[in-house]
Amino acid sequence: MKTTSDRARCLPWLDWLLIAVFAALLWLPTVDYFSGIDITRPPDENRLPAPWPHLAPRNFSGVQNYLAGAEAYFNDHFGFRKRLIRWCQQWKSRLYRDESGHKVLLGRHGWMFTGELQMIEHYLGIAQFTPAELRSWQRLLEKRRDWLAARGIKYIFIVAPDKQDIYPEELPDWLQAATPAHRETKLDQFLQYMQEHSTVQILDLRPVLLANKKLGPLYLQNDSHWNFLGGFIAAQKIIRTLSQTMPGVPPLRLDDFTWSNTPALGGDLALLIGKQPPEKYSFTFTSKPGVTAPVVQPATNIVSVWDYHKTSYISENPAPLTVNAVCFTDSFGIAWRQFFGYSFKRIVFMTEHREFNTKVLADNPPQVVVNEILERFFNTFDPETMMHKDGLP
Repeated sequence: MKTTSDRARCLPWLDWLLIAVFAALLWLPTVDYFSGIDITRPPDENRLPAPWPHLAPRNFSGVQNYLAGAEAYFNDHFGFRKRLIRWCQQWKSRLYRDESGHKVLLGRHGWMFTGELQMIEHYLGIAQFTPAELRSWQRLLEKRRDWLAARGIKYIFIVAPDKQDIYPEELPDWLQAATPAHRETKLDQFLQYMQEHSTVQILDLRPVLLANKKLGPLYLQNDSHWNFLGGFIAAQKIIRTLSQTMPGVPPLRLDDFTWSNTPALGGDLALLIGKQPPEKYSFTFTSKPGVTAPVVQPATNIVSVWDYHKTSYISENPAPLTVNAVCFTDSFGIAWRQFFGYSFKRIVFMTEHREFNTKVLADNPPQVVVNEILERFFNTFDPETMMHKDGLP
């Protein structure tokens, strides 16, 4: 009868095989780092990967920052990172039916909704602003408004509505059943409070978006953003509101464009759960002959005080327009880069919604500032921190 040690001596090749497999797995990330053999589509992380750091200043503190930056760079670039993330997403979804872990709610008819930042509590009206938080938002916006008014600049503040506000009928059945008949969200609270206590111009886009759903789907099915049709409806409402007191801002007309459905793949929510389904509600807009289109280009000399990775853009229109603007927006303002340029001579777009950059405003003097924040971020931002970063008197 063979003992355990006898069996081990008879199969030495298993040990060597295990060692070889282990060594190969250790070296595979390095091989991919230098060769790029992993062709998996990068995961949607809504941020840029960490860049390779620079050693500056050349002292102990500089070395510490360099080492921390090198670690961040490696964490974002090690070999087969894309494939490992994709496998993790797919295994959780297929083996454990784990969609909530990715902060994605699967709604009716294939619609997806973000579940991040206490979306359910905010949608149901369970999470509410405190009186102190409402006063902080009032102080922040009034400081911005007053600083601009002293320089002859108009200010308008906008909270872009979340997808579930415009398409509640596509939410999961259980969430629809849990929705109170007379719920009050933080946005409702804020608008009511500001109407009673302040004169800052605030635009609620929900009514115009709800009224125009008959034109076509206004939000993407597999993504948290509105599509270009929804972005157009919002831009048209903003420009119409501004033109009431600024005659130099011509209206934005749907008749000036040819627009059509353009099928696409994926979406930020779909990618979070490792899927790439077809997107049925994507639209493209093209200006008709005779309509002067703006030219939009990146502005590398404009830097955000919040995140230097964010890219700014400048839109210029050769048509005889007279009004300049600065827009502080988030990703919901991407559509406005195309549409605002038909009504403004020159626009600076900064893609950081917390921003109020006085240097940019001084270097690019506008007649109006458009400040947009997406609802789910507005629900969770700290206005006191934003006020401190603004540095206004």
